[in-house]
Amino acid sequence: MRRTRLRAALLVVVAVTLVGIGFLVRRNVSARRAHTVLDLGADFLPEVAQHIQQFHRVKMENGRTTWEITARDAQYYQESKEIVVREPHMTFFLQRDGRQVHVSGAEGRLLLEGESRSELRTLTLRGSVVVQLDDLQLKTEEATYDRATDLITAPQLVTIHGRTIDVRGQGMELRVGPQQVRLLEAVHTVLRSDAATS
Repeated sequence: MRRTRLRAALLVVVAVTLVGIGFLVRRNVSARRAHTVLDLGADFLPEVAQHIQQFHRVKMENGRTTWEITARDAQYYQESKEIVVREPHMTFFLQRDGRQVHVSGAEGRLLLEGESRSELRTLTLRGSVVVQLDDLQLKTEEATYDRATDLITAPQLVTIHGRTIDVRGQGMELRVGPQQVRLLEAVHTVLRSDAATS
């Protein structure tokens, strides 16, 4: 009889202990649970459909690469069909002679179109934007590439440095295919006759 009471008392103590542990665990989990969407962080915001690290995308046409973009990371927004990339680097492969135009910046926004969202419509870069075209290097704070016109535009101050020329101006249009650069206003040019000294 004594053993039966001891066993019963021991079972009651174990049951009370388990209930107490369960209560404490549940209270701890409830306290740590995120109460709002913002508590989850930017990666889980409802408008962000995908977050991709080491982003890389290539567009092929008739068996050859037309453009390629890489970025440190990217977030795809379902509603706007827009991809926001950090530290993007884009390369355009010119059809005529196979030369390349390189464009980079701190942040970029790609707007895609087409059924599979594989067609680039526009790319807007902001923050330390650099365009490298042969021996010319163009620098500005914001630039937009429009695929329909094959044109890179920059509304702000643009500086161009080349082997034999330095140019500065406000606003720019660069036709990617024919590689024509036009500065819109307040243009200042310095020509150097001896390329070896530059």
